[in-house]
Amino acid sequence: MRIEEQHPDVLQNIEFAVMQTHREHPKMSDHVVLRTYGAVLDSYAAEQVGREPREWKPTQTEQELFDRVRAMCETRLGRDSLETEDDSVHEMSLPDPIDVPTLMLCLKRLRKSVQTWTKRHGNQGYLGFIGQFVK
Repeated sequence: MRIEEQHPDVLQNIEFAVMQTHREHPKMSDHVVLRTYGAVLDSYAAEQVGREPREWKPTQTEQELFDRVRAMCETRLGRDSLETEDDSVHEMSLPDPIDVPTLMLCLKRLRKSVQTWTKRHGNQGYLGFIGQFVK
């Protein structure tokens, strides 16, 4: 069974974090999302093997996106609760936590989706695609 069939909720949660940032930065491109997914993926890969993440010099928008995506990932791993902009804890009913290898498969699938939709529909193809489903 494919990861998007096993964990559609995880993919959608991560894409929700992307759409939050896109609403604040409407000119954000798929390239920003692709780089950020790569950086988040590398942070977990590094954790798995006990190394430091590769050096990454994000733009301000990429850093905001990284922080949101990483926070959502940490929540799905069961490591952290999701905090709102005003520092209050957002009560979410989440299924059992997933493990890091599963999360990494989800991030790889999302990265592939960015590449596919950018190729088909240009600079914001992925953002337009997920915007239809993530409100």
